[in-house]
Amino acid sequence: MENKIKLPCTAVLIISILMLFSACIEFKEPFDKLPPGHWRGVLYLDQQSTFRPGSDQAKMDMNEMRSVIEDNQLPFNFEIFYDENGEMYALFHNAGEELKVTDIVMGVDLSIAKDTVRMRFPGSDNYLKALYAENVLQGFWVVPSRGNYQIPFEAHYGEKHRFELPINRDRDSIVNIAGTWSATFSPGEESERTAIAEFTQSNEQVSGTFLTNTGDYRYLEGVVEDDKLWLSSFDGVNAYLFGAKKNESGVLEGFFKSGRHYETQWKAVQSDETQLSDPTTMSKFLFAKFTFSATDLKGEKVTEEQFVGHPTVIYLTGTWCPNCRDATNLLKELAQEYDIQVIGLAFERYRDQDKALSLISNYKEDFNLNYPILLAGYMDKKEATENLGMVEEVIAYPTVIFLNPDFSVSGSYTGFSGPATSRYESLVETFHSEIKKIRSHE
Repeated sequence: MENKIKLPCTAVLIISILMLFSACIEFKEPFDKLPPGHWRGVLYLDQQSTFRPGSDQAKMDMNEMRSVIEDNQLPFNFEIFYDENGEMYALFHNAGEELKVTDIVMGVDLSIAKDTVRMRFPGSDNYLKALYAENVLQGFWVVPSRGNYQIPFEAHYGEKHRFELPINRDRDSIVNIAGTWSATFSPGEESERTAIAEFTQSNEQVSGTFLTNTGDYRYLEGVVEDDKLWLSSFDGVNAYLFGAKKNESGVLEGFFKSGRHYETQWKAVQSDETQLSDPTTMSKFLFAKFTFSATDLKGEKVTEEQFVGHPTVIYLTGTWCPNCRDATNLLKELAQEYDIQVIGLAFERYRDQDKALSLISNYKEDFNLNYPILLAGYMDKKEATENLGMVEEVIAYPTVIFLNPDFSVSGSYTGFSGPATSRYESLVETFHSEIKKIRSHE
């Protein structure tokens, strides 16, 4: 005979109600991390107070959105991966460059019950902070060294394109901009600068850069839309957006924005005749032997006297400087190849010594540098010239100086034409040649 358990009527009622609610409620699994794969982000350069993380953006009419590329939206691309230990990292893509970001922290904002993410970019204290929900990130790119500097951004999972092109565009009317161009920034103004633009093109896809007397704009990537050019680059340290239109005379005319703090006009004509200054003769030195006074990571004052006796490469740098990062990568390789002494003299955005030294320390750790980087002052070039007291004028970051064992100046290289340019190979050859010269005096 089967035994049956009889429940009180109230218990039966409670169980029935719980079963009813459990059928209606979907219990969400605890959030772990971001899904792996492609992401497309957009920095909103002209939105400062109306954008709020976690809130929906006002939707544009789709036909309108696809008929024009916004000149205040800077797109960028990245991917999320997981290593063999299950640790998450991101790769940010700009043309031929991949920037690996490993300092990623996930959490939960209990006040609004949303997941959060924070990504710090290597070699800096800049970071992306955002709320995450339904495969969308909404938040800000933050640059602490610029004060209260935040630019809103939004990123969507599963999107691989960079610029949003009109669906019904005429592919037969695409202009060809591949080649070398003579460019001018801020034409007609006191701050007018000459540059060389280098572009490669495959159908609608474009990559390239601009070379100037003080450096280059590194890896730019974008598209051609009919007779218009769009390029962007975002590496967590700098955010560049270029737009231009090719007129009937074949001249490119457009704008350049760096984050939300700088904007200017530029124009270019196709030509390979533009000449930039010779980087090996731009810097002038006031004395035969190089001297300096700086602060090490312990906060102690050091001078050149502690390093004299070895062939040395000194470079004027800054953790905020993208061309300096390219120089750092090269000098790290050359220091190991030639067993020479390398010293970085850093001029930082922070005037506070403790903040600047902390940033330099993180920079050394992030890029695994085995040579000293010393704090030499504030980034302003006039102040740097006065603090250094050795050069007639600090013209560019980086400036690389080649020293004999007695610290007499053997040669120098002002600015840096990095791996995104056609001149990088020549620069590397020059560095090899200069290092062999100073080693011959050992």
